[in-house]
Amino acid sequence: MKILSAIIIAPHMHESGAINAGKCLSAATAEYCQVDIAIMAFDEKVSLLDKARLLERKSSNFLSFTKELLPNKFRTLFYRSDIPSLISQGDYDLVHIHNPIPALEMKRVAQACITKNIPYVVSTHGFVEVTSGGSAYSLKHLHEKLAWKFFLENPLNYVIKNATKIFALSPLEYPMLEQLGVDNQKLSVVTNGVNHIFYSRKTATDINLVAERFGLPKLADKKNPVCIYLGNHTKNKGLEILLDAFTQSKKAFTLIVCGKKRDIIDYDSYLQKCHTHQHIVFTDRVSNEEIISLFQYSDLFVYPTLSDTLPLVILEAMASGLPILSTQVGGIPYQVDANSGVLVEAGNANAVTEAFEMMTENLQQLREMGTCAYHAVKSKFDWHQSGQLAFTNYTEILHPYQAQYPVKSLIR
Repeated sequence: MKILSAIIIAPHMHESGAINAGKCLSAATAEYCQVDIAIMAFDEKVSLLDKARLLERKSSNFLSFTKELLPNKFRTLFYRSDIPSLISQGDYDLVHIHNPIPALEMKRVAQACITKNIPYVVSTHGFVEVTSGGSAYSLKHLHEKLAWKFFLENPLNYVIKNATKIFALSPLEYPMLEQLGVDNQKLSVVTNGVNHIFYSRKTATDINLVAERFGLPKLADKKNPVCIYLGNHTKNKGLEILLDAFTQSKKAFTLIVCGKKRDIIDYDSYLQKCHTHQHIVFTDRVSNEEIISLFQYSDLFVYPTLSDTLPLVILEAMASGLPILSTQVGGIPYQVDANSGVLVEAGNANAVTEAFEMMTENLQQLREMGTCAYHAVKSKFDWHQSGQLAFTNYTEILHPYQAQYPVKSLIR
């Protein structure tokens, strides 16, 4: 069996959790069959990701000349690659599509499969955001909403309609997918897992070195509860909600905000709002090794996202032993229960403030909640299990095709 895993993503967005999830699932599936991972990139490159072959395919954008004129989020919609030609000229038995943006390119990949009579499946990374009608990104103007409909929702609906199977990340997506016209028989839950590096434990020396790098006190000198956020600094991830929630609190805290800084946020204004014994650190970009140390330095992971499908970062924080304060959106209630965290209404800064103050009132109880989070993620979210389940689905899909279209092999 030969699978093409097509990851649809603008080349400048490779740090997305959905992209990491697509790569991890593909690598796990490569334990059972032959897998090529094709991903949109600025330059062509071939490498290995465990047993999978990673094909970075050069992408183009006819709006590249508008870099100084148009917002990046608009140009993102029009990236194209040669992934459809890989399908039409290749010998793949099945295509697995990951990530829905740019949706026009996702549709081109689906059309290439249909033309060659190859079945394709789609994982639901990003579906919650794309099907939000633009509310996840606070779109208000009519032209923005029309662009969202024609360049995102319509292509996605086409891809969903013609897919052989939809891999939902959690059962909580079933009502949304039914509203999109997906028959239950086309649905299977193939959820996310966790990169095992997040289970590794850092020494106090390692953690203190990273803490010093970001101007934080040593572990032994911590006095205030330490909360951490990791994610894109975009409206849909709720960073401004987070900052409003913490700067309106009177309680002492240290808040570590990880992720690339953006011009749209006035970071200094939030620093100026902090009271005595309140400290916010904006790290900008961080490596995985730094993230692991900062997770193990912290007491609570706070992620007040406005729209998410099944965020990988929550699972990574849980694997590091952190309790979760997040929102009741997408599949997050499938990840976080009452033993491992607290979920509040999305977009409500007051609710985030109250939950933070309540959860950090008793740090021993908070640590116990973190232990529950660790055990929950370890038992429920595993890439090897998800890879095996994906392979089982591929096999079931391809059996009806065998009589008419030869399939290379159902084993590696």
